[in-house]
Amino acid sequence: MEEEVTDDEYRAALEALQSTISGKTRAAPKGPHDLTWEQQFDRLHVYLDRLGMTESVNAMSYIHVAGTKGKGSTCAFVDTVLRRSGTRTGLYTSPHLVDIRERYRVDGAPVSKTTFTRNFWWLHHKLKETCEADLGMPAYFRFLTLLGFRIFTSMNVDAVVLEVGLGGRLDATNVIKAPAVCGVTSLGLDHVEVLGDTVGKIAREKAGIFKPDCPAITSPQVPEAMESLELRASEVSGCELTVARPLRDWRTNGGVPLVLGLAGKHQELNAALAIELMRVWCGRVSPASCPWGASALSDLATGTLPEKWVVGLAETEWFGRAQVVPDDVEDLSWFLDGAHTEESMRHVAEWFCGHDGLGQSQSQNQSQSQITEPVRLLLFNCMEERDPGMLLTPLAQTAEAMNAPITAPALFTPSESSSKGLVPFAGVQDVTWQGKVARTWDELARRHAGCVRASEQQVVGEVPTGVPTGVPTGVPTSSSSSLSSLAASAVVPCLRQAVESVRRRAREERALGSGRRVHVLVTGSLYLVGDMLRVLGRAG
Repeated sequence: MEEEVTDDEYRAALEALQSTISGKTRAAPKGPHDLTWEQQFDRLHVYLDRLGMTESVNAMSYIHVAGTKGKGSTCAFVDTVLRRSGTRTGLYTSPHLVDIRERYRVDGAPVSKTTFTRNFWWLHHKLKETCEADLGMPAYFRFLTLLGFRIFTSMNVDAVVLEVGLGGRLDATNVIKAPAVCGVTSLGLDHVEVLGDTVGKIAREKAGIFKPDCPAITSPQVPEAMESLELRASEVSGCELTVARPLRDWRTNGGVPLVLGLAGKHQELNAALAIELMRVWCGRVSPASCPWGASALSDLATGTLPEKWVVGLAETEWFGRAQVVPDDVEDLSWFLDGAHTEESMRHVAEWFCGHDGLGQSQSQNQSQSQITEPVRLLLFNCMEERDPGMLLTPLAQTAEAMNAPITAPALFTPSESSSKGLVPFAGVQDVTWQGKVARTWDELARRHAGCVRASEQQVVGEVPTGVPTGVPTGVPTSSSSSLSSLAASAVVPCLRQAVESVRRRAREERALGSGRRVHVLVTGSLYLVGDMLRVLGRAG
């Protein structure tokens, strides 16, 4: 049995991994000696060859998933159902929320520190030996992807569920030659500076994962996106593109209700795509790799979901997506979702605003008198390349339309984590950007009067020392006539201060004896959600 690594050895691996983070993005201007992204992608094949991994990597069975929204959820459904059915799975996703090892799950669990560290150093030393002199080390995400291939081949998984990182055509995961099946989740505008400024252009990049003689399945798409997907499929020999059958069209044995483990109406699209991906996978792998496949296909041919699939869909969890975490403070719950596109924010708003004062989704058989309306709070941050108005507008519109206002002030705070490093920074940060985002919410509160409710309690405390001067922090950013003398928003320079402020607000509510729960929506960034899970002591 392999000796376990120490925490110091694991930290040393993380420090070495940190050196692969260049800070450059695809959209950044290229210097005269910089390689194009196409050239960097092509080098991945050279890395695999020199590592001696080409044959073993391409021998694995892949379910490859691209898309704008729902990639991770779709992969989670596939992984859980395959495991429940008896298949040994490897799941590769990004980004991680709390620990880098979350990106590599075998049989549903993040790999151990020992597995990560031993494979990391094997790859690191081998790359230095065979590639560093003329190619250099691969950048962060490419290194992580190569590491994933190394881990999954060494652990002899039966199926690899492979989530695309960004785009598809030039994504590091696209180095595989012959997946069993490809999937495309719902498409929309995201990463436009890299993938294109129309849904059609973005769809073209996502369809870059289509391979010869490999079936492709897509969720329903808007016409412009569908046209691009169909065009690309027609250009790839033997690539047949089909639209996933709606979830409502599937039956269960005995009429058992089909329940999904992930909340939100939009998850029906992801679950439907996952079912089709697994159906195709079962039909394309050998009976030895999937001994239960013939029985599953027999059920599916009659329009009936196998019993273990029904159980797997209900058991699916995906940390940081539609996740409700109760706090140690009584009657306080955190609603976590890393939504960062316009449509996903609308889904999250409907999910959050649709919960009653007991923390449950409101059902039709509950009368209004039975529902105790909660105190709804907002804790938000987004990356600077995103448009805060585009993200916050769906929340304001939904809160107003569903008569589920956000209690003022909404809190805007920087994340502790970022794409620039592996070690979170828990100190006071520059909050100039958060001030701009907060002012966006103030303006939305003026335009959508019903989206915000004034509160007699303030949830912000004293501003810590060391806060940059000239920046509104820990205090309301403006006032609104619809909120009397209170502001719609406040900027807090430290996430942990924001958490303690919310907890104090929950204690005050309990002291008043109102019987109302406090619900806090944490959204806008997976980095923020991951930091919240860390602060709350809930690892992924």
